[in-house]
Amino acid sequence: MTEPASGGGAANRRAREAAACRGWRPTIAGVLISGFGLLVLVAVSAVLLVALGTAQKNTVALLRQTADAAVAGLIDRIDIHLGAARDQSEFLARIIAEGDIDPGDRGQLGDAMLGALAAAPQVTGMGFFTQEGWSLRVGRDADGILRLYEKSESDPEIRRLVAATSSETPTQWGGVFWVPSLQQPHLAVTTPVVHQGRYIGVVSSVVSVQALSIFVDNYALQTGVHPFILYGRDKVLADPALIDGGKGLGLDSDKPLPGLDEIGDPLLAALWSDDRRPLDLLKGFNGSLLGHWRPLPDDEVYYLYRVVGGYGPRQLYMGVYVRGSEIDSSETDRLVLASWVGLTILVLSLLIAVVLGRKIARPVRDLAEAARAVSTFDFRSVLPAKGSAFRELDSAAGAFNSMLSGLRWFETYVPRSLVLRLIQLGEGGVESEERQVTVIFTDIVGFTAASQALTPRETADFLNHHFALLAAEIEATGGTLDKYIGDSVMAFWGAPDDQPDHGERACRAALAIDAALKRDNRARTAEGLPPVRIRIGIHSGPAIVGNIGAPGRVNYTLIGDTVNVANRLEAFGKEAGADGQAATILLSEATRELLGPAWRVEDLGAHQMRGRAGKISVFRLRGEGVPPAPGGGGPLP
Repeated sequence: MTEPASGGGAANRRAREAAACRGWRPTIAGVLISGFGLLVLVAVSAVLLVALGTAQKNTVALLRQTADAAVAGLIDRIDIHLGAARDQSEFLARIIAEGDIDPGDRGQLGDAMLGALAAAPQVTGMGFFTQEGWSLRVGRDADGILRLYEKSESDPEIRRLVAATSSETPTQWGGVFWVPSLQQPHLAVTTPVVHQGRYIGVVSSVVSVQALSIFVDNYALQTGVHPFILYGRDKVLADPALIDGGKGLGLDSDKPLPGLDEIGDPLLAALWSDDRRPLDLLKGFNGSLLGHWRPLPDDEVYYLYRVVGGYGPRQLYMGVYVRGSEIDSSETDRLVLASWVGLTILVLSLLIAVVLGRKIARPVRDLAEAARAVSTFDFRSVLPAKGSAFRELDSAAGAFNSMLSGLRWFETYVPRSLVLRLIQLGEGGVESEERQVTVIFTDIVGFTAASQALTPRETADFLNHHFALLAAEIEATGGTLDKYIGDSVMAFWGAPDDQPDHGERACRAALAIDAALKRDNRARTAEGLPPVRIRIGIHSGPAIVGNIGAPGRVNYTLIGDTVNVANRLEAFGKEAGADGQAATILLSEATRELLGPAWRVEDLGAHQMRGRAGKISVFRLRGEGVPPAPGGGGPLP
């Protein structure tokens, strides 16, 4: 009575001793916090020492912020400058639409346009153009004096906008055009006018390129950078060279803007040259700022810009450029110093990371390789995971080994090939459905009497060996081994995989089983054991296939009359008699119709089966005109 308790105490004592031998193991978190925490402390201390000697931010941050602010400021001011033209155009269109001004009263309309123009000094002129053909324009002359133009002076370029615009068209910029009366290029913005629900014309405001260029020149004086505005990638929209309206550049209606190489600025002319290189300070920058740099004989030049749309058919490139010599060199020196300090810290951190990484990675890698081997469901070939000096990894290895032990038992009861195929098919592969399948039943002839002379262990060994022979041939032809019923085997083809040749696969497996049994019988005869003979019944037809069973305990199997007929054919093998083969293989007419002309069968006629209402045509399978598929067990009889 005391032995079990004593045995349990010994087991507990051994467990405690094993735990004591394993000792304390540090956690990964503790190692990482202590190791990298010390590294961060050193790094931060070094950075702080460097930061105390710097009066400003490092060069990269300074350039990025300065450039982004310079470009953003330029864009914002240009938007305000050009926005005045847009706002005045929309304002005039709105007061006409709301009835505050009668579009037919040209005197009242002219006064309103002069007032709008006076409120926006950056706007060169405004015009109202109607579908009826008359127009009214106000503008600034060469001396900047406001004046009202007569109808006959309407600009044909702008009048075309009336026909090209509708009440649904939003306010839009029409691009750059040449104004002959002022001998200057201009930008025009157009807003449709709707009066009393009817589209009657457009209001157009224009801004001169000269005014934009004066604005850009003032911006350069205020910021100390070199701003530029391009119309597309190849035309200059605003530059100090255009302050005089572009005189001497050969501008006209066919060529309203100069090219990059025509304004006398060699650095801007080389903006898109082939020797441009990426700008490192923009790496990792999530904004819209773009840029590059170019080497010069004794310097370098940096270009930064943004691409802006909405000002006509072509995009605007707004940006600045600056020489390297114009950058404060003290910031560069501090950056170099910080780089050397950072490099030293980086080397130290890499050395520590390598040491820790190897310690952590080796057991993780071993565990990953073992887990990868588990995914093949070949659990017997998977080696147990090794322990680790780290607590979490050691616990993971222990849990993996426990899981592996359970999976090896799992593999004993669940066909590995079936599980792999169901995983490949996904959840939809196990939903119950009707499929066309071929089912076989096998049964050992005289097994009941022969087993009486065997011990239970001998009976189990005999059946395990017998089932191994049959299972190998069934799986070699893509079949699913459904279940063992005493000394019988039930298998099917056509599910879960879609196998149009399921009938031929089943018959090929039956012939391969016959060949395997003949080889095994020769070995049994040499040992003085009686040969083993079996009966096989094969039938094809519809069946319900899928997960069948109670929750928590289901089988992937099939049910239906097709199963019953296959079982009756196997039982009928007793009446058909042996034909000298190791396996008596009988098949139904439904299966016979699935076989090609190369198959050899013997018609045994129609017979009444137990439990069946009518007769069933029975055929004996003799062989196939071609060898069986690989794994089929050798040449056929």
